[in-house]
Amino acid sequence: MREFNQIVAHFGGQAVPGQLAALEGGRGVLRVTLSEPAAGLSAGSECLLEMHDGAQFRVTVTETLGGEGTEFRMKLVGRA
Repeated sequence: MREFNQIVAHFGGQAVPGQLAALEGGRGVLRVTLSEPAAGLSAGSECLLEMHDGAQFRVTVTETLGGEGTEFRMKLVGRA
């Protein structure tokens, strides 16, 4: 088991580690910071987040934050 708030984002055949930076507003919106740039993610992209305990959730990217491609605002769609 990984540390609390640690995640792995799965998209386009890639698996990129990162962390949950914040839960925003209680509407299933969260901010995710990845450890390396994710050129394949942009607003409207869907991916799978694997949580520290192994639970998996489908999410949609709603916004790219910053210019480095490592921080995103995402909306939970449901369990995978």
